[in-house]
Amino acid sequence: MSALKLLVVDDEPDIRCELQDFAQELGFECLLAANGQEALSVFKEDPDVHIILSDLTMPGMTGLELLERIARDSDTKNRIRRFVFMTGNGDTRAVIEAMRLGASEFMLKPMDLDLLEDILIDSREYVVSERFKLLNEQAREAELAANAVEISSLNRDIKKAYSESLACLARAAEYKDPETGAHILRIGAYAASLAAELGWNKEQCDMLRMAAPLHDVGKVATPDAILLKNGPLTDEEFTVMRQHPIYGHEVLSMSDYPVMAMAARIALNHHERWNGGGYPRGLTGNEIPIEASITSLVDVYDALRSERPYKAAMTHEQAMQVILEGDGRTAPEHFRPDVLRAFERADKAMDHIFETMKD
Repeated sequence: MSALKLLVVDDEPDIRCELQDFAQELGFECLLAANGQEALSVFKEDPDVHIILSDLTMPGMTGLELLERIARDSDTKNRIRRFVFMTGNGDTRAVIEAMRLGASEFMLKPMDLDLLEDILIDSREYVVSERFKLLNEQAREAELAANAVEISSLNRDIKKAYSESLACLARAAEYKDPETGAHILRIGAYAASLAAELGWNKEQCDMLRMAAPLHDVGKVATPDAILLKNGPLTDEEFTVMRQHPIYGHEVLSMSDYPVMAMAARIALNHHERWNGGGYPRGLTGNEIPIEASITSLVDVYDALRSERPYKAAMTHEQAMQVILEGDGRTAPEHFRPDVLRAFERADKAMDHIFETMKD
């Protein structure tokens, strides 16, 4: 899933530049247009533009005319978008017409920057959520088709399309919390290998391979200021961070298909701990679904093996020691005992996956 972009449209250069600086501080990739006609060309040519912040009154094509052209053009009318208007006056008729055409917000100049920040962040979260729904529906349609088609070659193609749709969902989490694509692939490979060590059949292992990488999709709903903060979180910020399993479950549980249902359980429970010290619900023991216990353990292993700005990478031996013996932060009692024993037996497979699928 590519990153969405913000298009700022205003005929005054100073305002365009000020809004660009403001939006970039919020993490947006920002494009500029000096009038409605220029904005229409940019919007048509760049499918990643999903949010438009436009002046209402401009020479030539007005903001209202721009919205009308986008709303009726066959190439752009169905694109997921949020359209925010700026104006120096409160023309009620213009507001009504803009809302009829699909505008989401109307702001008076000079603008309240705190309010603008809230609107832009809300717009971004709306677009991401709608893109999730679209990908989810594509995955569902792919699975329905896979169940209906009997020709083996076509079955393989559909399964690949379904798998790729799920991979897109997993990559969406990178939009807010950048990780490598290799990390996502490793999590699925680790989980499937560990499940096989536990005696799962091939179909179950394949399901887990696709579901486990979706464990962190809920992070798209976590504010950037918290998720990307340099330094320790406050208690209030950590409380917000702990909501991402719930957000992920809400997104993934929109589908009741087996892989998505498994992914929803993993998303909700992958931070629970066997001894009850996890979140968001403080579950203990067998209250935690085994697929979440598997994903939790391999996610810890990959995090220990991976270099981050705030820590060096561990060797395989060091990571195994931390997981099996503890280090003060991670402890063996965090993990389901039978999963931990299987992980210890499969240590060479875990190391092989990391070394052959490095970033």
